[in-house]
Amino acid sequence: MSKRKKPGQQSRARFSGRRTVVVDLLEIGASHGSLTLRAGRDDGQLVCIVLPAPVLPSFMESLGHARLDAEEDYWRVIHHVTTSTPGNGPGGVPRAVERWLLAQNWSSVLAAAADDAPDSLALISHVGHIGLRLAPPYTTGRALAIFDPLQFQRLERSLLHACHTAHEQAVNSPRHPLETAALALRGISSQPWPPPAQPTLPSQDEAAAYMQGRYEAFQRRSPYIRADGNTLSLPSL
Repeated sequence: MSKRKKPGQQSRARFSGRRTVVVDLLEIGASHGSLTLRAGRDDGQLVCIVLPAPVLPSFMESLGHARLDAEEDYWRVIHHVTTSTPGNGPGGVPRAVERWLLAQNWSSVLAAAADDAPDSLALISHVGHIGLRLAPPYTTGRALAIFDPLQFQRLERSLLHACHTAHEQAVNSPRHPLETAALALRGISSQPWPPPAQPTLPSQDEAAAYMQGRYEAFQRRSPYIRADGNTLSLPSL
């Protein structure tokens, strides 16, 4: 179901000093001139992310490229995982996808990206998914958040609205982006997770129809080929 070659051999996703979370729940907002993302799972795993207004244009452009690039392998990966997962309840497939992704070669892909700056930030497409490599001041500690590319497709309107709000807040703030990012990170980190108000999930039929529509759109477009590899580094503050 892919239009290009398969990914390489499997390896460990976790490596020393970096938290790795396969994102199933994503909360988008804006605070103190930063785009805020609370990305995690319903079992309590959470990565709090703040992206100040100055990095947002590059982030959104890079995210568009990463989303198209990841989708080249996405449908093959999802087909493989879902067809090889026993039917063991509604949580079976998401947990199987999480386990499969954590077993992939993320460590060597990350090693190929420059990781010597403490404020480094990069988007990585790998095995049909998007990895957001993070370090302070964009989050606490060092982390890798792994996203389904269709998450950003479904939430594009919310993402664009939050970016617009963050830009408006930044224009009216006399503080440096590093200072406002710290305020935003402190604020979202103090909120409960999972969020008390969960969004209404689509029915199984609605979800199936959406996925079919996205797959048909993927089949109609030309293969996406990125000339500069699978890592997009973003500017530092």
